[in-house]
Amino acid sequence: MRFIFIILLFPTFCFCDPYPYQEVWAYVYNREEKGIRKDLPLTDIAHFSVAVNEIGRLTSSIDPSPLLERAKEGIRTHLVISCPYNRSLLYWCLKKDLETRDLLIDDIVKVSSAYDGVQIDFESVRAEEGEAYVSFLKELRAKLPKKKILSVALLARVREMNDGYHYKKIGELVDRVIIMAYDEHYRSSAPGALASIPWCQRVSNFAIDQIPKEKLIMGLPLYGRIWQKQCIAKDLKYPQTLDLWKKVGSLVNREEDGTPYFSFQELIEGTVYYEDVISLKNKLQIYSEKGVQSVAFWRLTQEPAALWKHIVIETN
Repeated sequence: MRFIFIILLFPTFCFCDPYPYQEVWAYVYNREEKGIRKDLPLTDIAHFSVAVNEIGRLTSSIDPSPLLERAKEGIRTHLVISCPYNRSLLYWCLKKDLETRDLLIDDIVKVSSAYDGVQIDFESVRAEEGEAYVSFLKELRAKLPKKKILSVALLARVREMNDGYHYKKIGELVDRVIIMAYDEHYRSSAPGALASIPWCQRVSNFAIDQIPKEKLIMGLPLYGRIWQKQCIAKDLKYPQTLDLWKKVGSLVNREEDGTPYFSFQELIEGTVYYEDVISLKNKLQIYSEKGVQSVAFWRLTQEPAALWKHIVIETN
């Protein structure tokens, strides 16, 4: 007689809900400070944002008082300095024009004075400016007060890439590194999860290998995204316009100057990916298992209310 033994192998999970973290960060948009509740398990709030303008300066600021009034005692506040996807601007700010770089650093020091920390969120640094970016962060750290926390938000990576984000070098310079572990699928990509578990595993593995654990913060998304199958907004050649008009059968109207136009309705097919409590808990769990000590959420006012009962601040 033969016996067949079936052995089921299950991964070893640490079901430690609620999940303890030493630091829990959340971003909040300027003028959305009402989303901050004093009962939220947060240690840090990042105020988004003051942007680098077209000449490499900070000519505007945001009022910190709404944030400071709503943040409960003991919560640290951070001002985010952001730069849009503008590679040529960052080329001049970081590498080419050192006078502009010095002025930008002085601007950052000045506008962040009311906060406990300042965060740099530059998202289009080329490989050619990688060393200049590191040098920029080093100079900024030297000019900031010693107690001011300098953090950097970095795009998610699963391996070294040909860009300006040297995880290890940056991690050595700054006080905290937030890995934006979302946008796995983006607006111009095929529909898909914003941060799938296998992808988050790879992203966190690389980050843990490059950045000191006490400085590493893994970011989680609180938003969703819709991908539309049809693309309605586009330019039309005259023959294409006539073909569309014949297809939809609309009445042609004219502006006073004779410009023709017509209107129509069309059913749009879309696919939506989003995050809920279950998907967020799955991410919290894998990061907890990997020994990640801190997480950050993008961003307040978008979260499922039940999320916060699954997180606790770990006290030493």
